Amino acid sequence: MNQIVKVSRGVVVGIGKVKIPKTREMDQEIQLLSFLNIQESETSFISTCIHLHIDGYGKTIEDAEVDMVENIFYFLCKNFQIQAMEHAWENLLDLFTADDWSNELWNAYHKVQVLLSMQGKSTDNIAGLMDRLNKLAERVKEFEAKIQNTELKEEHTELAGDIIKFAKDLLIVERTAVNYKVAA
Repeated sequence: MNQIVKVSRGVVVGIGKVKIPKTREMDQEIQLLSFLNIQESETSFISTCIHLHIDGYGKTIEDAEVDMVENIFYFLCKNFQIQAMEHAWENLLDLFTADDWSNELWNAYHKVQVLLSMQGKSTDNIAGLMDRLNKLAERVKEFEAKIQNTELKEEHTELAGDIIKFAKDLLIVERTAVNYKVAA
């Protein structure tokens, strides 16, 4: 079996799942979303949400993931704010439905899962995942309470920066890197 998983945009270097929490801005329960980390070049990475076809870009994997999460959150907020509820859910279902691009991504995701299994790596971390999700829910409530008690625009801007910082720690629920064995 080929040990390097490639997609049209580069080499898959990791897979993961992201949880977007319910917030005041986006009060909908969204299931875990799967993503791929793709290396385009030595200093160019893409994290792409397979379900929603939303990308994030960065010079590091971490930067690409944070950008992807911010883009997902923005999209979901707008999707549910602008459209009628029924149309917003239909829009998500349309995005979740397979097409050529998502088929390519899902095939790569599943191939990486098999390669990780062959390497003895597990991506099943339910206990750790539940702990992180509980902490995430607590932090969301804390930030919403701060925002509710804040009147100055500058403080809102500062809180938005805090939310992005905590997103780096908590919103990326789980990532597993691929260690390729390159033949000499």
